[in-house]
Amino acid sequence: MSGKSRAERLARVRDVQEKMRQLEEWRLGELVREETRLLENERELLETLGSQSLMHGLFLEGKAAALRRNDLALRETREREAVAREKVQKAQATEKRIERAADKAGASERAEAERADLLLALEDHLAARAASFE
Repeated sequence: MSGKSRAERLARVRDVQEKMRQLEEWRLGELVREETRLLENERELLETLGSQSLMHGLFLEGKAAALRRNDLALRETREREAVAREKVQKAQATEKRIERAADKAGASERAEAERADLLLALEDHLAARAASFE
């Protein structure tokens, strides 16, 4: 083991966990943007279906296929988004647990250092008092 205290090691783990949470949040944000893009694409496709063009019937089959593909991609994106939200929540929970453990370890180490300082001060006082009686 290195010379670092438990609190310092836990703080480093917390920093890594924070980066992992940020990465999961970034992935979730990408999926949300993808969902928005797919919804916009669907809206545009539906708007073109209502146009009264002479050539409209020629492209109806292609537009319907594009709508089906878009709908499938949208469903897959929403499923991945649900998984990503769950990962973000788990990462947040893990980060909080590590943060509490680091805080607890830090408080414990500070209390131990204070105890050692008080014992040293008491020993110095008793030694000085014993020396004064001689």
